[in-house]
Amino acid sequence: MKRLGYIAAIVLSLLFFAVLVLPTILPNEMFHFIKVSNTGYSKKVTVYLISWYGCPYGASLSWPLYDALSHFGNISAASHYSIYESDVGGYVPGLIFLNFRPNSSLSFHVIYLYNQYLNASPNGTYMANLVSGGLNELKVEAPKWIYTLVDKYDVNDRNIFTGLSLSSPAYLGNPPHIPTTLIITGPNGTWILIGYLNQLNPSSLSVQTKGPINEEQLLANPTVIKTSNTIITIIDASGYN
Repeated sequence: MKRLGYIAAIVLSLLFFAVLVLPTILPNEMFHFIKVSNTGYSKKVTVYLISWYGCPYGASLSWPLYDALSHFGNISAASHYSIYESDVGGYVPGLIFLNFRPNSSLSFHVIYLYNQYLNASPNGTYMANLVSGGLNELKVEAPKWIYTLVDKYDVNDRNIFTGLSLSSPAYLGNPPHIPTTLIITGPNGTWILIGYLNQLNPSSLSVQTKGPINEEQLLANPTVIKTSNTIITIIDASGYN
């Protein structure tokens, strides 16, 4: 029994090291934009946000994305809280995107795959398997190239983050699901961000109790502005003019 206990302890230690330690010391593409192709899927710059209503990562990303998009059009959004996540320190205030009216050549589209509590589609249809259910939502709501990119990098690429073949992004979640993903494409190529930009960790915005959300204060946050500038840099790199 003692030997089994030692073996179990060793296995747990190795798992802890592989999941939590190695990703911090190896090149890690999570929370960064990754250029996945020199090919663009649109003659003009197109931005797609794929998320779910209660996602803390999506809530964090919504502020710099809102600020970045405000340079290219008028955005309608509603303030909203993510679900409570102990890993990020509580609820994360965010924005739910409702409409975008461009005053430029850029187009923006948002697709919410799941409801607030990550157990159903946005309209409340129960999903027994959130990964396949999310892909089915994409088949209906998104162009084929978006579905193909998400299926490739979010669902099937086990090496995209750490190079360790631990798991693809969709299966790092609990429960497994398609994570928040930002895709920017244009004449000069295609970039993907899975999760949030590392400059703005959801923990830095989290609160223990829900209250009125001060949108102006959050949008004026220097880190939000810095992260917004990163998004604008990718928009420009993709071929915006």
